[in-house]
Amino acid sequence: MKYLIKLTFLVSLLLVSQACNDILENTDPSTAISQEIALNSPEAVNGVRARMYSRMHAAPDMNTTWLLGPSALADNTDIGSGTRFESLNNNDFEAGVGTAAWANLYDMINDANILIEGIPEGVITAATQTKYTGEALFMRAFALHHLVRIFGYEPGMAPSSGDGAGFDLGVIIRTQPTLDVSDADFKSRSTVSEVYQQIVSDLNGAISALNQQSDSGPFFITTAAAQALLARVQLYQRNYQEADDAAAAAISSSGARLATPDEVETMFDETASNPEAIFTIDVDPATETGGINDGLAAYTSMQWFGQIPTDDLINLYESGDARLDAWYTPCFNDVTGDAINVCSAVNAGNLELHKYAAEQGQFADDYVHFRASEMILIQAEARLNTAGPAAAVTKLNELRTQRGVGPYVGSVTPDAVLDEILDERRRELVAEGHRFFDLKRLGRDLRKVDFNEADGTTTVSFLRYETSVFLDDLPDGEVELNPNLVENPFFD
Repeated sequence: MKYLIKLTFLVSLLLVSQACNDILENTDPSTAISQEIALNSPEAVNGVRARMYSRMHAAPDMNTTWLLGPSALADNTDIGSGTRFESLNNNDFEAGVGTAAWANLYDMINDANILIEGIPEGVITAATQTKYTGEALFMRAFALHHLVRIFGYEPGMAPSSGDGAGFDLGVIIRTQPTLDVSDADFKSRSTVSEVYQQIVSDLNGAISALNQQSDSGPFFITTAAAQALLARVQLYQRNYQEADDAAAAAISSSGARLATPDEVETMFDETASNPEAIFTIDVDPATETGGINDGLAAYTSMQWFGQIPTDDLINLYESGDARLDAWYTPCFNDVTGDAINVCSAVNAGNLELHKYAAEQGQFADDYVHFRASEMILIQAEARLNTAGPAAAVTKLNELRTQRGVGPYVGSVTPDAVLDEILDERRRELVAEGHRFFDLKRLGRDLRKVDFNEADGTTTVSFLRYETSVFLDDLPDGEVELNPNLVENPFFD
């Protein structure tokens, strides 16, 4: 892959929060400032940092598709009357969640690499350099993990049969900045294990650097954010004790806690506070209207019915579960006041997913990437594998209590408890970027559901793990340009 990158700065960059003005030092707009000026100006360095953050605002590939796409690919949401994510619902060939995001993710990695390796000594203070390096290491790890889970199998999880048997390639690792055409080169894909080693190394470096900083979350990259990502990464690698430890550290460092039943309704309301948030991308509707129609609310709860919760998902909630009343509401009526009722084709209650409701206006929602509930569920799964089912159920019940339901009373066997943890992840983390990847990282077949509106029944089918549905295809242009870039086996 070749990057032809100039250091250009945008007038509108990420507004992390009103208290984050140091991230957005005003820089003069420019479309062709020289490399020398860019690397020797503190203002320009701040611009690179802000641009790195702003990559997460490239709608919809870096936000709505990132969070909602895995639900559409699996069994949590399905299409209504529109066509948004219909190809994901149908698991069409070459219709994955990451192909379109490839360029944005590598652009973000390049911004991170500039902050880590490309700033001459003395341009910014040593303390600032340490801070920016920690943030950049986190962002590089964040991007690499999203890339490798999209384009490769998890470590040790390549299928034993089919076209993908034994396939162990991950993605390209880039750790040096590309500042101009002369810096561009063609690299090969590293193995999945090598990519994960880089990710863990970056996160340990980020934690070390960010431990020296005083910023608090969730709108900053903090020690807690790096620990939360490390917990997720270790879970994917099945390093269970390390995952448990990192999750506990993330909760402790962030000060995040589980929301109470009364707080569940406002947890994703930007006009209130989210007690669970560890790392959130803040969206300002006043400055980001260009991508608003691709926002989470536009796909789920407002007007276009892109993705509707399946009856299969809704039936997982017990009576009295605070999430059922808070996150699922009667289907939207259009501007004329006539009930569209398209949700009834997907679930018997004619319900839409109302987790993202654009309370701040302009169809805009913040993007919550890490929160306390995920950390508790990581600990539950980790303890199932280190301490046994009873220890896992104890962690599950911490979450269940804060959702207004009683303790888990099912079978306490390893298989039954793992199934319950996965069901709880569906209930809790719907449309937060997990379901498809939860099935993939465990080597399970992809579960699909079809609701029959006429008789209210659901048919469950499975797409085999050995088939093409679990790997995205690399962008055609990248494969054609880079002779060293091997395409995934299903797409040759």
